[in-house]
Amino acid sequence: MNKRTKRIIIVGSGAREHALAAGIARSPEKPEVIVAPGNPGMSADAKILSGMPTTSAESADWIASQEPDLVVIGPEKPLSDGIVDRLTDRGIAVVGPSYEAARIEGSKLFAKERMMEAGIATADFRVIKGVQQARETVREWGYPIVLKADGLAQGKGVSVILDDHDLEEALDRFFVRKELKEAQERVFLEKGLSGPEASFIVLTDGTRFIPFPAARDYKRIYDGDKGPNTGGMGALTPLGDWTENDQKDACQIIDRCLWAMRRYGAPFVGFLYAGIMRTPNGLKVLEFNARFGDPEAQVLVPAAGEGLLDLLTQATQGALSTGVSMEGRARVAVVLASEGYPENPVFGTQLEGIEKARQEPHIQIYTAGVSQKGGHLVTSGGRVLSVVGEGASSLEARNRAYQAMAQIRLERGQYRRDIGGRQE
Repeated sequence: MNKRTKRIIIVGSGAREHALAAGIARSPEKPEVIVAPGNPGMSADAKILSGMPTTSAESADWIASQEPDLVVIGPEKPLSDGIVDRLTDRGIAVVGPSYEAARIEGSKLFAKERMMEAGIATADFRVIKGVQQARETVREWGYPIVLKADGLAQGKGVSVILDDHDLEEALDRFFVRKELKEAQERVFLEKGLSGPEASFIVLTDGTRFIPFPAARDYKRIYDGDKGPNTGGMGALTPLGDWTENDQKDACQIIDRCLWAMRRYGAPFVGFLYAGIMRTPNGLKVLEFNARFGDPEAQVLVPAAGEGLLDLLTQATQGALSTGVSMEGRARVAVVLASEGYPENPVFGTQLEGIEKARQEPHIQIYTAGVSQKGGHLVTSGGRVLSVVGEGASSLEARNRAYQAMAQIRLERGQYRRDIGGRQE
């Protein structure tokens, strides 16, 4: 009797999930890779299964009906809805944290509590009840300062405040217009930190972990870090300013966080993301996320080479091999976004030139906000795709990414021209 091909289901529809699908498909085992709900731009790398229910319980039943050998959860929302618990209750191996463990991202204040328990350096903070208390705290602390919503806000729950104008705009957004809805039921202020940022992401089985190379993402919509925050307009790895001591300190941060989660009774399994800032007083954690970053996944997943599926399987079994080292080739990701993103993205605009761009050497293109209409890909989301160039240096990777991006045509599409432009 022939052994059935391994079936892997990746939950999500963005470029992060496309990168994971392509990475898992490289396994020598030649698994069947399914992305649900996916997007039509992924079809060369995975089977697309649309129609997945939106509720956690129904999604778990639907996924179980597909009889997967392994499930990988991409976005934060299903994690915070408890989909991992529901799948594990059905005996399905899942890469992702439980509902309680996912609170490390779902509640920034929960994360602060774990950091304080574990002795992880982070910014001072204060919970804010309203506009008046916010203004009083700013008068006491001064600028810069950061206003944060406690809950999930799709990367838009943070306002960096540098002056009175920024403050009034942020207070209006949080407390008057209430743009973040349930995410802002609790709000807090942090003292501002200064220094270069890094995304430090590991795969963990709850105790052991394997770090991916340090990366950096670009949140602002416009060149020079101008304009509103987005879900991410680009990323690069490795970082030229990342030292051996930084690596050692970052690993200690992860180790302490995992200890705190075990102590709390919610061991963390899956991708743990530490947003880190190098300050004059050492590394400090800005936030933890419970999943792979996007666009960081697009530059980091390929570093696992053909062994990604094995590592994911080991993580779910509590038996992660920590002797693995990631490949450190330079990669730069540039995100193409729809007109009007992030406030009011325009949908339905036709994309052209993707296949031509894919012919450029050392290029990967991962699609996100796209759908199919009349045999053509059209925009259906704010971030449309990521173009990833790789090379022996960041400069070579950057040049390749932009050469490929120049082949893609999207009317009034927008992308930053400065990703990886500094000596990183």
